Amino acid sequence: MTKMKNASPFDENAEAYDRWYSEEPGSLICRSEARALEALDIRGFGAEVGVGTGIFSSMLKIPVGIDPSLEMLRIAGRRGIMVVRGVGESLPFREECLEYVLFAFTISFMRNFYDSLNEVWRVLKAGGYVVAGFIPRDSEWGRLYLEKKAQGHRFYKNAHFYSVKEVEKMLKGLGFRIIEYSSCLVQSPDGVRELEEPSSDLSKRGFVCIKAAK
Repeated sequence: MTKMKNASPFDENAEAYDRWYSEEPGSLICRSEARALEALDIRGFGAEVGVGTGIFSSMLKIPVGIDPSLEMLRIAGRRGIMVVRGVGESLPFREECLEYVLFAFTISFMRNFYDSLNEVWRVLKAGGYVVAGFIPRDSEWGRLYLEKKAQGHRFYKNAHFYSVKEVEKMLKGLGFRIIEYSSCLVQSPDGVRELEEPSSDLSKRGFVCIKAAK
């Protein structure tokens, strides 16, 4: 697969991005985050929006992945995920066909997360749910990534980080009913030494997951 003209940083650095998850502390961080997501009992037929290289979908056994990056999708496909090129603001699914939609970190890199949630409502079956995993802006981890953004980091210079209250407000404003929370990364960004168990306590956590039903 050849690279696109004007490729995004995710296309240009897909292999390096993926390697981070296999090295420490990336591997510990990733597995802790996967446990936090897994605690929300994600099951049925669904899709991950912003699947990237497929790390989380492969760990959580999510069958379908959506992403705009061809290079990321190429790696995700090698992990056995059914990949589709697309964006969250215009999901390539018919109405009411999915039982869940997962966003793992993706919301910080979307042009318009609110519009994407509108699309999620359209494609979810009645009783289906959305899971949003993200780095809270006001956490120690969030402040680190805001600093990277300010420094013009290749991945984060155009990112937008949300607070928990902001994500809750968007979900509730569209009619979603929040049913469960999970979190991890109580360790500081420069002090990750061990795998973490998921917690329902959101305070001082660097990764928060919200599950909300249609």
